[in-house]
Amino acid sequence: MKIALTGASGLIGSRFFDLLKSKYEIIPLSSSYGVDITDKTKLERFLSNKNPALIAHMAAKTGVDSCEQDRETDIKKLKKARVYIEDKKLDVLAIDPTEWKNEVSAFAINVVGTKNLSDYAQKNEIPLIYISTDFVFDGEKNGEYTEEDETNPINWYGQTKLWGEKVLPQEHLITRTSYPYGYKSQIKKDFIWSLVDLIQSQDIARLVSDQIITPTFIDNIVYALDFLIEKKARGLLNVVGNNFLSPYEIGIAISREFGIPEIKIETVTREKLYKGRAHRPFKVMLKNDKLRDLGFEMTDFFETLKLIKKGI
Repeated sequence: MKIALTGASGLIGSRFFDLLKSKYEIIPLSSSYGVDITDKTKLERFLSNKNPALIAHMAAKTGVDSCEQDRETDIKKLKKARVYIEDKKLDVLAIDPTEWKNEVSAFAINVVGTKNLSDYAQKNEIPLIYISTDFVFDGEKNGEYTEEDETNPINWYGQTKLWGEKVLPQEHLITRTSYPYGYKSQIKKDFIWSLVDLIQSQDIARLVSDQIITPTFIDNIVYALDFLIEKKARGLLNVVGNNFLSPYEIGIAISREFGIPEIKIETVTREKLYKGRAHRPFKVMLKNDKLRDLGFEMTDFFETLKLIKKGI
């Protein structure tokens, strides 16, 4: 099968390429390969020449604070184009891709780029897999989030990723993941390796103790996607790990596994660490029951740390 892969230089995309290149004919699409997903004309020309059987869309602007800086300019442009109806509501059909061509804002990449890919997939009747995020939720639920829970993003990154979901028809596959880790990329560090560097380089590392996340092993994500491609899965699925932990708890686990003194780690509150920055969801625990019911099991977080250590 020939797969067009966006975000081929990103954390998940680069690992997808490495692990599955012997199984699929993977065609990388990213700015480093000279393809801009916000340029609909060039994108469609490129895809038409390659004729993929599936699009795996992993490109995104993911820096939460960087995305937040785009909010005001993006909204102003959307209002001018009469696309932005009111708070968090968007007239998707009214989006003119040419107005966002070659733009690098969160809306341009996460929404317009996604719509351009979706339009091509629909026109050519091929499936598309979209990588979304746990940041589509506000983190205020007292319990675990399922695929059926109501979304309510609290930052521009989450909002644009949710709109990216909304531009896709139901015949495509949306996978929500959370805090991918475990692949030591030369281009971008995941949050585990960032924590390792922080703990090793600082006399005292201060990690948030009042935020709960769902860390997800990148290799699990890739093999889950492979599994779902074979299953011809459609709709919405949480592709996340089994464990719910705070960054502080993760830091302690890293210290124990990598032999770093725990005394170097102290707790800090979300309010203090993220002061003056984009809001983050407080407690986002995503359930992966639907994925498990289909027959795919994710690896326990503490087991993956052992695998990462072996691979160093």
